[in-house]
Amino acid sequence: MSTITAENIQPKGKKILNDKYLIYVVGGLIGLFLLVFMLLPVLNILRLSMTAYDPRKHEFLGRLTLANFTNYFSKPAIVQSLYHSLWIAVWSMVITTTLAFFFAYGLTRTTIKWKKALYYVAMTPLIAPSLLQAMALISLFGSNGLITAGLLNVEWNIYGPTGIIISEVLYCFPHAMVILYTTLSAVDSRLDEAASSLGASEVTTFFKITVPTARYGIFSAAALVFNLAITDFGNPIIIGRGYNVLSTEIYLQVIGMQRFDLGTTIAVVLLVPSIIAFLLNYYFTKKSHSLISGQAKPQLPPSRPLKKYGFTAYSWTIAGILLSVIGVIVFKSFIKVWMYNWSFTTSHYQFKIPGGISVLWTSLKIALFVGFFGAFLTILNGYIIEKKKPFFAQPLYLFSVIPAAIPGLVMGLGYILIFNTRFLNLDNILYGKPLIIIINVIITNFTLGTLSSISNMKNIDKSMDEAATSLGANTTRTFLRIIFPLNRISFMSNLIYYFMRSMVTISAVIFLISPDVHLASIAVINLEKDGQEGPSAAMATLIIIIVIVMLAIFALLFKKRGLKVVAESE
Repeated sequence: MSTITAENIQPKGKKILNDKYLIYVVGGLIGLFLLVFMLLPVLNILRLSMTAYDPRKHEFLGRLTLANFTNYFSKPAIVQSLYHSLWIAVWSMVITTTLAFFFAYGLTRTTIKWKKALYYVAMTPLIAPSLLQAMALISLFGSNGLITAGLLNVEWNIYGPTGIIISEVLYCFPHAMVILYTTLSAVDSRLDEAASSLGASEVTTFFKITVPTARYGIFSAAALVFNLAITDFGNPIIIGRGYNVLSTEIYLQVIGMQRFDLGTTIAVVLLVPSIIAFLLNYYFTKKSHSLISGQAKPQLPPSRPLKKYGFTAYSWTIAGILLSVIGVIVFKSFIKVWMYNWSFTTSHYQFKIPGGISVLWTSLKIALFVGFFGAFLTILNGYIIEKKKPFFAQPLYLFSVIPAAIPGLVMGLGYILIFNTRFLNLDNILYGKPLIIIINVIITNFTLGTLSSISNMKNIDKSMDEAATSLGANTTRTFLRIIFPLNRISFMSNLIYYFMRSMVTISAVIFLISPDVHLASIAVINLEKDGQEGPSAAMATLIIIIVIVMLAIFALLFKKRGLKVVAESE
């Protein structure tokens, strides 16, 4: 019989102690990263919004004052942007949530065909820059649009609030649809069957059972759409034509007039509804999860012909509209002069802009860095928060979800106002460099990546971690050999999400480009604003193609990796 002595136990105790400190160090570094690159820039904007400013010298004077807010609210033309933003956001929220709910209902509660194809088509707005919707609407319904000027020959055009609302509906649709699809798939639909068996009509069941049980998902989707619409920059700046909203007003004050005092003040005003919408979305998401049942997916009975054909027509109409947005832009990129010369050309792909075609490769390299580092960092963060639970797990979690409440435009403004100074001497390695864009995109999308990772960590039995530890594996080896492989689906999902967001984002990086760093998505908006509609359509088309090709490559690599894992397990 072997004898266990103090000497035998000590190495293991030392290992556990070292692992504990390792978690503290890694978690602390992630917390420090979020503090420096998320919280401090926003706090700096709050500080500067209450700091006196000299508009002649374009510099802050250092003393605290409320004059900036008094100045803002004393200018009716600028204050009007707040009302415009709320008007756009509310209507976009109502229309988008309604359309997305019936689309998701058709995919989850009817027996229509081609559900998977419809689902993927609904996701197509995510692969294109957010101003693509405005570009397509102008091409069709603008003052020189194909339908308004070409087919109908009417003077009406889509510029202004109508165009912004329709653009936001098309842009926000996939975000709302995903939430509602998940909700309607997960809530217990046996209640619908029970109501039907008791003689309730389908209309009664829909309004008395389906809608109430999905209400928190509906509210969550509505809050998210409101947040997206009120903070969007790409669509309003293109199709607004003088109808300013908060996001465009920030840009005009900072870039156009060098009024950083008004820019920071409007940014603080924009933060208020954005944070409220985020908190409501977070609350309703928690409530929605409480309604999810493990027995929520019974076999759907065949839908009645009228219901089946009605939802088929509705779903494909929505899908057709979403596809036509991309189709119009791709078609336009090969037309010599829209509405005047319909001959085929590839001249629009010869870009006469700073950086030329290389802006695409710059965006691609940055997106790949963002994808891999962002996905790995959020997986690691989720592991520390959910599995290791250090004493600072709750503050770290709070820091991780705060970025979702901060508009990308506000975060970008915060970066140029703090990292172009000698703050921690970071200006030499960040300002005007690709690294600041990489960090910005990772931070602005950090919440979804972390929440996805935490959700996946919850599905991993803690006994896996305990078994590895009992066999002598340290935390690093356990994470790399056990936890990370089990989270490969979550990692791949986060990587793809980060990559797409980096390729198409506009508002988060509009303030961060420099003479040395040009991005494709910003080139699209600059070309469109300069009236070069053909080249802007061509650049947008190339972005879409690159995103699709890279998604196919990621899927192929993941599929091969999945086959390898299966083979090894067998």
